[in-house]
Amino acid sequence: MSIQLRLISFLCLLFISIAASANENSNVEITPFIGYRFGGDFDAMNDTTELTTNIKLNEDTSYGFLLAWDYDRKRQGELLVSHYTSQFSQRVNALASNDNLAITYVHIGGNVPISDGVVPLFVTGGLGLTHFSPDDSLLSNETRFSLNVGLATKILVSEQISLRFGGRIYATFFNSDSQIFCNEAHCAISISSDLWLQSEVNAGITFSF
Repeated sequence: MSIQLRLISFLCLLFISIAASANENSNVEITPFIGYRFGGDFDAMNDTTELTTNIKLNEDTSYGFLLAWDYDRKRQGELLVSHYTSQFSQRVNALASNDNLAITYVHIGGNVPISDGVVPLFVTGGLGLTHFSPDDSLLSNETRFSLNVGLATKILVSEQISLRFGGRIYATFFNSDSQIFCNEAHCAISISSDLWLQSEVNAGITFSF
């Protein structure tokens, strides 16, 4: 199955889950946000020297949205989409002309309150997919399963509007020594562990309906 079909199927399942868990009296929230994402190292093999080099992704701005709905009196279900475009710290393929890499997380999960004070705190988390999309045509797209866990707070501005601040860690699943961004000749990147990690802090405006 192609990456596009897998993503479409996954999104359909997400919205079916949302519809099944919501009811007519549910409160629905949408939060567009902007953030800052960092972390994520790769190992790259030099075709000439056959030496492995550690390559980092540059820190950069992320953006996306959260769709939340009431699961019960305290908990919410959440659909998270977070995207950013970064660059490799150095060339991963001698023939490649573009080092940009877009990474998108699409997760379904929820949040649970842990503090009901003036500034409430809640734990968030979810499961879903990570989509890696290099700009250069010599490097292939990759889609992997992933999860996230984080901490967030909301500050009420009015009955329908809140400010939301949070941070989360993303963990993408790989088999140890996996290779990605492959073409017919070779693979540009290898992963030396089972989990590939990134972190993100973000701020957004929550609209309640």
